[in-house]
Amino acid sequence: MELPKVCVLLTWILVVLEASDYTGNHSLIIFVTFAPGHRVLPEYTSYGMLDDLRVFHYESNSMTLSSPLKHHASLSSVWKALEDCTIFKTGFFNRFVRDANTTLAVNVPILQLIYGCQLDEDGNQRGLYDFSVGGQHSLTLDQESVSWTTYHPQAMGFKDILDGFKIWNRNNLMYIKQDCVPRLKKFYEHSKEMINRKDRPEVVVRSRSGAVLVLLCIVTGFYPREISVTWERDGETVSENVLSTDILPNHDFTYQVRKSVDIAADDQRKYTCRVEHSSLPEPLRVDWDPSSPGLSPKHIGLIAIPCVLAILLIASVLIWRRRRQA
Repeated sequence: MELPKVCVLLTWILVVLEASDYTGNHSLIIFVTFAPGHRVLPEYTSYGMLDDLRVFHYESNSMTLSSPLKHHASLSSVWKALEDCTIFKTGFFNRFVRDANTTLAVNVPILQLIYGCQLDEDGNQRGLYDFSVGGQHSLTLDQESVSWTTYHPQAMGFKDILDGFKIWNRNNLMYIKQDCVPRLKKFYEHSKEMINRKDRPEVVVRSRSGAVLVLLCIVTGFYPREISVTWERDGETVSENVLSTDILPNHDFTYQVRKSVDIAADDQRKYTCRVEHSSLPEPLRVDWDPSSPGLSPKHIGLIAIPCVLAILLIASVLIWRRRRQA
């Protein structure tokens, strides 16, 4: 399978992001991908996200678990549990693939799990356990009935297989209800300085010539994620012919976004990119200089993130933010 097809396949989780808005305080979400025999992806990959901080990463190619918190001795039992969980889940995935092939005559290319918990400021907690087959058929483990639900008629056969994994289902709910929040608190205790930090954005304004002149405002290196980027013309906000990317993660746990505006080549008015962020005491304004160099490969590279990484991180970080109102 080509890399672009993998990206499309992984976007199943982004549909979940549209469910509702995030209203909680802290969340611990684990995102797992199982892709046996895949030409691009490792057989087993997992990310653990505390809010929007990646607290661990594991992939089967290296068989190592990496984390910015790995040096904390008090988390040694957590790392051991995660390594054991990898073996446990690999066995589950292999069994599911075998049963799907035997009972449904279906070859499953990729399986994905999203599971975790949220702890709000009042001490209330909620759990999540979602499963996806081939990036198309999504199922959710109901925490009351301990059975799987789906809105996809084509996934009913997969539901029957999952409902048969009774011990697996009970063990997963035990983790969600008993172990997830204590683990969330442990991770937060060791990473709160990183989560509560504020990094100032870097802003670059460039232009690109063509049928119309495109002004591009590139904003990167900021944290936390929330930011406002607007174009102004002679001091007034511009709303027409404006396009924006999503806010995307950088490799260093900061974020980036770009916003463009199309103008006539002979437009002599003053254009300014205005940025508002919690790290800034006041809005940051960067004017477009018509004599400045155009958009270079360096600036294009600044915003080019491999789609697999971007989807994995965004999905893991934001899954709760669009889901928790339901």
